[in-house]
Amino acid sequence: MIPEENEFAFDFDLLDPTKLIPEALVPVQRVGRMVLNRNPDNFFAENEQAAFHPGHIVPGIDFSNDPLLQGRLFSYTDTQISRLGGPNFHEIPINRPTCPYHNFQRDGMHRMDIDTNPANYEPNSINDNWPRETPPAAKRGGFESLAERVDGEKIRQRSPSFGEYYAQPRLFWLSQTPIEQQHIIDGFSFELSKVVRTWIRERVSIIWPTLILSLRKRLGRT
Repeated sequence: MIPEENEFAFDFDLLDPTKLIPEALVPVQRVGRMVLNRNPDNFFAENEQAAFHPGHIVPGIDFSNDPLLQGRLFSYTDTQISRLGGPNFHEIPINRPTCPYHNFQRDGMHRMDIDTNPANYEPNSINDNWPRETPPAAKRGGFESLAERVDGEKIRQRSPSFGEYYAQPRLFWLSQTPIEQQHIIDGFSFELSKVVRTWIRERVSIIWPTLILSLRKRLGRT
């Protein structure tokens, strides 16, 4: 976890999904424990039909501006609708909440619950105004984003820090043991040996000095 005021304290962008936050700079904090106490009884019913979604979060957590996350908040629902055959995948036993909750969903493909309430909207005068929205999170209700003021110009552009490509691969290479480094060399040698066009090999070799010079020398010898 990183304090918000330290957002720009690193030499890379925290919102870049291709980067890892070094544990030496930000130690790992244990926030919970997940216990797997049995194997599934039916792999299809309990594994293949499970519908995970990054938008389903517990109170106290909000969404960052990570562009990859923001895209998945929309795409996961579409994916589950397509993969599980309709909008009612939340009624499949493995996806049902432990505690039933009110919602405005009605009908649709693969509906499993039978609705007896005459209304699925609010406000209404025919069902004592149920179902209705829960109060804000401050009153132990549903999710509510943090109210904050954001100033700036909205543009479709990444910050310059997204353009730093080599620092973390270099750090990864230097962290490897000699045997692990040789495995990397062998892997690159195998792949490049299949490249027919010489100029593509040359372009790859130009990249390596930017990463680390010793890697290029060892790769050249192989």
